[in-house]
Amino acid sequence: MNSRTSSLSSISDLFRPNNPKGLRSRDLSCTRLNILKKEIQTDTHLIPLKDLYALLGTDPVTGLSSDRAKELLEYYGSNTLTPATQHCWARLLLKSLCTGFSILIWLGAILCLTAYLIEMFTKPHPSTDNLYLGCVLIAVDVICGLFSFLQNYKSSKIMKTFNSMIPITSSCVRDGLTNTETPVSNLVKGDIVHIRAGDVIPADLRIIDSKGFKVDNSSLTGECVAVPRSNTEGTPNIMESQNVAFFSALCVEGWATGVVICCGDLTALGRIAGLAARLRPVPSPLSREIHQLMRYMSAWAVGLGLFIASASLGLGYPFMQTTIFVIGIVVANIPEGLQPTVTASLTLTAKHMVTKNCLVKNLEAMEALGACTTICSDKTGTLTENKMRVRHLWLENQIYEVSNNSLDQLKNNKAFQSFKICGALCSNASIAPDGNVHGDASEKAILNFIFECDNPITVRKRYPKVSEIPFNSVNKYQVSIHLDMLNSKHILVMKGAPEVVLDHSATVAMDNTQAINNKEINELINNAIENMANTGERILAFADLNLDVNEYPPGFEFDAEEINFPIENLRFLGLVGLIDPPRKEVRSAIERVRAAGVRVMMVTGDHPATARAVALEVGIATTPQCHVITGTELRNMTPDLLYLTLEKNYEIVFARTSPTQKLQIVEACQRQGSVVAVTGDGVNDAPALRRADIGISMGITGSQVSKQTADIILMDDNFATIVTGIEEGRKIFDNLKKSICYILISNVPEIIPVLMFILFSIPLPLGVMTILCIDLGTDMWPAVSLAHENAERDVMARPPRRSDPLVSCSMIRLVYGHLGLIEFAAGMFAYFIVMAEHGFYPEQLFGIRQRWDNEAVSDVQDSLGQEWTYAERKELERACQAAYFVAIVMTQITNGIICKTRYNSLFQVGMNNKALNFGLVFEIILACVVCYVPGINSFFRTYPLRLKWWFLALPFTALMFSFDEFRKYCIRNEKFGGWFNKLTLY
Repeated sequence: MNSRTSSLSSISDLFRPNNPKGLRSRDLSCTRLNILKKEIQTDTHLIPLKDLYALLGTDPVTGLSSDRAKELLEYYGSNTLTPATQHCWARLLLKSLCTGFSILIWLGAILCLTAYLIEMFTKPHPSTDNLYLGCVLIAVDVICGLFSFLQNYKSSKIMKTFNSMIPITSSCVRDGLTNTETPVSNLVKGDIVHIRAGDVIPADLRIIDSKGFKVDNSSLTGECVAVPRSNTEGTPNIMESQNVAFFSALCVEGWATGVVICCGDLTALGRIAGLAARLRPVPSPLSREIHQLMRYMSAWAVGLGLFIASASLGLGYPFMQTTIFVIGIVVANIPEGLQPTVTASLTLTAKHMVTKNCLVKNLEAMEALGACTTICSDKTGTLTENKMRVRHLWLENQIYEVSNNSLDQLKNNKAFQSFKICGALCSNASIAPDGNVHGDASEKAILNFIFECDNPITVRKRYPKVSEIPFNSVNKYQVSIHLDMLNSKHILVMKGAPEVVLDHSATVAMDNTQAINNKEINELINNAIENMANTGERILAFADLNLDVNEYPPGFEFDAEEINFPIENLRFLGLVGLIDPPRKEVRSAIERVRAAGVRVMMVTGDHPATARAVALEVGIATTPQCHVITGTELRNMTPDLLYLTLEKNYEIVFARTSPTQKLQIVEACQRQGSVVAVTGDGVNDAPALRRADIGISMGITGSQVSKQTADIILMDDNFATIVTGIEEGRKIFDNLKKSICYILISNVPEIIPVLMFILFSIPLPLGVMTILCIDLGTDMWPAVSLAHENAERDVMARPPRRSDPLVSCSMIRLVYGHLGLIEFAAGMFAYFIVMAEHGFYPEQLFGIRQRWDNEAVSDVQDSLGQEWTYAERKELERACQAAYFVAIVMTQITNGIICKTRYNSLFQVGMNNKALNFGLVFEIILACVVCYVPGINSFFRTYPLRLKWWFLALPFTALMFSFDEFRKYCIRNEKFGGWFNKLTLY
């Protein structure tokens, strides 16, 4: 006892508001997180009450003194949930603006502005292209960063949602006086608190005295069942101990007096809240892919920059000019349209998922769901309907499965008639005027069943209640006495645990008569109980007794405290098997998920037998011998043993688990390299939802805390919606690869002209502003519209991706070694044709750049001997750049058609993507606007092109299309020994 209580005191010190340990803020937060991850270790619910009073320095009658309470409050802090270290919104915004690919874009913007400043100080008439490009890159980063900030800012408010569950005042005894308006925040350990029906428990309490006290622990356990609490002997696991009422639980019946044993962050609720607020979600697969792509592109850009720097200096360029060249080549390597394309594609997918009852809060979670390898599913409300129903009846040694046919068989059964009366009377559930039943889930199920064959309202009117012994955890039965208004005599009815009701019964209803309750009949009933329990049903037994009218006449005063009526020698009527039935569509959904290579495990707080039965029924388990691990067993497992257990057993059901254990299961799966999705609806699920790769909450039955913590909300609470999400996630990943391939292909004809400009000293074929127009203009709509492509036929037949990166070596080879080079060739062909038509043949362009860009030189001769002034040269340069730009647009249209599919022929797929079709038309319209509209063409440094120049790229588009169809044909048929499959199938 001493070791545990001293340990608890030490832990309490770590959660004091003034940090007495002197730890740094980050170290203190980590220490607290590690403590919260552990199971609650305490014996305050096990030791005798007198020892507890001595430990807490309190008295059950007079409570604490006001001075002592004030001293404890100052030392340990208020009874509230304190948030983890929170960053201010400005810091959170800065972090959102500078993560992932945005860092590369920020680098590009800084380099552009640096290049502009260098030109401004070294040239009399500096170009503003780099200034405009830098500003646009900053705008792109800010817009995309705001999306991330809004998501992160909402997630930082988790603790506020927890605090909304805490009551404001409580009834507390201090100095021998009861104050019904004591602020809950002022409660301390040792306070004596009174609780009545309708009150929210203000702290973790050890029950001292109670009567008919029941609490709804759904805020902690997720199970919406009122459970009795009383001054009984505790169990080692405090979460299952019936002498403790927990912070935030609702008192639904009776009253109780308790002593506060835990406050604030160290209560059961406080631990859950602390975990949910302090845990950091793991990076999504997509964010990891983007980070990796950023590193590769940064390394490539820096390497190319160093090559250009050494080449430029070797060719004799001045240092400042070399610096501008290096900046230009680095910026040209940054695909500015990539980040907005990914964000827009995910946003469109999230919007589409709303129509399928799936609300996506975290955009990246949608793609992560497609990469999911393990689903840890809650049972109640997700796999099941969250509505208790009567499934089986045992009457007169026969089990009836509840259906319309079975009810017809029971019409003339006398035991069934008595059961209906007993079920309608021995119940605290109420019936509203509209017929809806309110109350305990089991009692609601029984009354709803009786409604199918009778009218319990009529029964209750005929048999008004005159006395009652409420259900409690010690007796495990409920008794009520009713007056039969027709016969003027009393009837006693009992409901409770089968073994208890059977012990109180002398006879059993059999074959429309009464049989003596002997050993043989006892064995028959116990076999029926065992058979029904094996199916995961909750079993209740019913019995009745007609009281002697002479001994108990109308008007007799029944005393439920000092019992003055018989509760023995009853007539045993039968058994009722109750179950929360699985959703009809869940089994087929789990079959589809497993066919897709995704492992499904059940993690529930329910009884092991119930969990196993439901797992078998929905297909999570395929044999009755599936591995079931209880919370007690899990508590004794080391992390390594849990890891090995998960590896050894594919089909696992976890039952009677606590919130910290659910978190341990998630982290163990993640250590195996799994991408884990967790479903949950209760407050207790918040830590696991927060830690999982994808947290999925229920929209109907889910608590506000679970919805706040989750990445995805199922609006229909249906597991089958997760299957749709996995399919959409895989589809968006495939389509993102197509979008990125589309964007990167146009990156090649943007980079090489800059290299030629530097290395071969030709007039610049493609300007900075036209590059910007391609990346953030003509390419955007088609790239985003590829997200609308239908899923490939095998999307749910292949296993989850593990080694399939977003940008693979195959894609790089296809982009930079094949299609990108064709686009570059198309652009340079158009460039040389326009130059040649004006007198500058290709061989003369090499080495001409220095004189071409010199404002002082006004007599540059072309191949025909014509002299060109600086203004005339720049006008021709604009025309050439416009022709190059249009050539890229035309080849990108073909590229958009090519990227619709990775290996199927376009003739198989067709052009059914209307968004893409409009996007391709939009490309041409935007290119026309950029070239022909006055003012806009001046801004983008373009020129009104002759009509024939629009068709210069057509041979190259035909070559691109033909080559790609041939490549896909070879891939489908594995021609040339699968050479194309290995080389270019991304």
